[in-house]
Amino acid sequence: MKKKSWGHLLLAFALLLQLAVPPLQTVAAEPEKSPTWIAPINYLALGDSLAFGINSTGEPGKGYVDFLAEELAKQEVLQTSNKGFSFPGYTSSNVLEDLQTDISKPVIGTGSQDKTAALHQSIKEADLITLTAGANDVLPYFKFDESTGKPDFDLEEIQAAMTKVGGNIQQILAKIYQLNPEAQVYVMGYYNSFPHMPAELQPQIAQLVKGLNGAIQGGMQGTPAKFVQTDELIAKDFSKYLPNPKNIHLSEAGYQVVAGAFQESLMNNYPWFPKDVLTAEAKDQSTVVLNWGPVIDTGMIMTYQVYNGDKMVGEVMGPVLTYEIGDLQPDKEYQFSVQAVDQHGKKSMHTIKTSYTLEKVPVEPSVTFTDISNHWAKDVIELAAEKGIVGGYSDLTFRPDKSLTRAQATSIIVRALDLKPKSNNMPFEDLAYYADSTKADIQAAYDHGLINGVNGQFMPNQSISRAQLALLLSRTYEAATGKPFTPTIAAPFKDIQNFAKETQGAIAGLYQLNIATGDQGKFMPNAPTTRAHAAKMIVNSLEAIGQ
Repeated sequence: MKKKSWGHLLLAFALLLQLAVPPLQTVAAEPEKSPTWIAPINYLALGDSLAFGINSTGEPGKGYVDFLAEELAKQEVLQTSNKGFSFPGYTSSNVLEDLQTDISKPVIGTGSQDKTAALHQSIKEADLITLTAGANDVLPYFKFDESTGKPDFDLEEIQAAMTKVGGNIQQILAKIYQLNPEAQVYVMGYYNSFPHMPAELQPQIAQLVKGLNGAIQGGMQGTPAKFVQTDELIAKDFSKYLPNPKNIHLSEAGYQVVAGAFQESLMNNYPWFPKDVLTAEAKDQSTVVLNWGPVIDTGMIMTYQVYNGDKMVGEVMGPVLTYEIGDLQPDKEYQFSVQAVDQHGKKSMHTIKTSYTLEKVPVEPSVTFTDISNHWAKDVIELAAEKGIVGGYSDLTFRPDKSLTRAQATSIIVRALDLKPKSNNMPFEDLAYYADSTKADIQAAYDHGLINGVNGQFMPNQSISRAQLALLLSRTYEAATGKPFTPTIAAPFKDIQNFAKETQGAIAGLYQLNIATGDQGKFMPNAPTTRAHAAKMIVNSLEAIGQ
C-alpha cells in the first residue's frame, strides 16, 4: 500500500474541519440597527383578554399588544415586551390585586432573558405601559333572557360596577406612578361588543359603553395617562372586526385597528427624543446655528446630514454636532432636521426635527425723513416712527403738513393697540374699494366703540378734523384702560362751545393730559389734522394710557 502524501493528509484534514465547523455564513447574526437618538423601549402590557390576545374564536392569538410590539420592533425602538401580566377574564380588581401583592408571572414577549418577572420591578423598568381593564367588571351584570334573547340587567348593579372600575383605575395608576413616575401609560377605551344585537337595543348598549369609558376616564383624572378611544374605529366595520356574534373578542384585523390607535397616540404623546436634542439659534438676521446631541451609539457614526425642509444643505463628520445655515429670510418659518449615517452608510430611521422663525430685527434709521429737519414736530415724528406708529413715504419724506384721513387715523390707533374685530357686521357702505386690512381696522374700531359713521357712511378718505381725532383718542383711552377719562377742568378754548358735550369733554381731557394745548386760546376743532399734529397727539395719548 502506498503512503499518502502530505497533500492528501492536508486535504482530508480540511474536509474534516468543514464537517465539524459550520460555515460562517450560516451563523445567524443580529441584524444591524440604524443609528438612533431614541432610548430603547421596555413595553409592559397589563389587563384582560384583549391585552392578552384572545381572538374571535375564543383561542389565544395575536392581540393589539403583539401588533403594537411588532410595530415598535419594526421602528427599531423596542428592547423588551411582556404581556405576561395580562390574563383572560381579568377585572380591574384583579389587576389591582396583582399590584398590591407584587405578583410574579411567566414572561410572554420578546427581548427578555428572564423566564419570570415580578410586577413591581417590571413597572419600574418599563418605559411604556398599556392597560386594558374594566369590561369584565361590568359584563357579569349584562345578562340575556334565554327565552327572548333580549338583555336583562339591573342598571343600579351596572352603575355600581362602573363606579368601582373608576376607583380601581385610579388606584392602579396611582401605584404605577408611585413605582415609576416617568412611565408613559396608555389606557384602552372599550368598544360595543354586541353590534349584532337588534337595532332597537343599540342605543342602550351605546349608553353602557359610554358609561364604562367615562368611568375609566374618571379614574384617570389628575394623571398624565392617555386614553385611547376604540369604539368609533370598531363600529366602522364591526362585521370585519367582530365577525363572531357569539364572541365579544376582536379578529386580527380588529386588533390591528386598535394597535393603530395606540400607535397614533404614541406618535402624538410619547417623548421619543430627549428634550432639546436639536436646537436652533439665530446668529444674525439671515443665519441660524443648529446644535444637536449625539446618537446613542456614537462609535459607528460617520456623518450627520443637515436638512432645510426636504433639501440637504450640509454634512459634517461624526464628532461635529453643529452647523450654520445662512441665506435665510426673516418672518418665515423653517423646518430643520438632522439625520445620522453610520460607517456602513445606513441612515437613522428617525430624524430629529425643529422649526424656527428668524425675527425681523428693527434697524435704527441712519437718516431721518428728509423734509422735517427744521419742522417743529421733528422729535415727536421720529419718536412716532421708531415706535411704528407712523411711517414715511418711499422717497424718505414724511410730509408733516399733509392732512390725515379718517381711515389712516383709525388704522394707526387700531394697530397701536393691537385691536381685533369682534364681528363681521360692517355698518358702513362706503368701504367697498378699500383693502381688506383697512376694512378690518375700521371693523375693529367700530366693534370697540371708537368710531361712529353718519347714515351708514364712514367717509374714510375725508380728512379727520382735530375735534374728531380728540374724540377718537378719548374713546381709545377708555378702550385701553376699561374706564373713561373724566376731566376735572374745563378746556380754555373758546372755539369748542358749539360742539357736543362728549366732544368738549374729549378736548378737555387732551388739554388736562397735556396732549393738546391749542394755539392762542383756540383749539381749531374743524381744522384738518396734519400728519405732524396727529403724530404728536397719538404718541402723547398712547404714553398717557401706558402703551
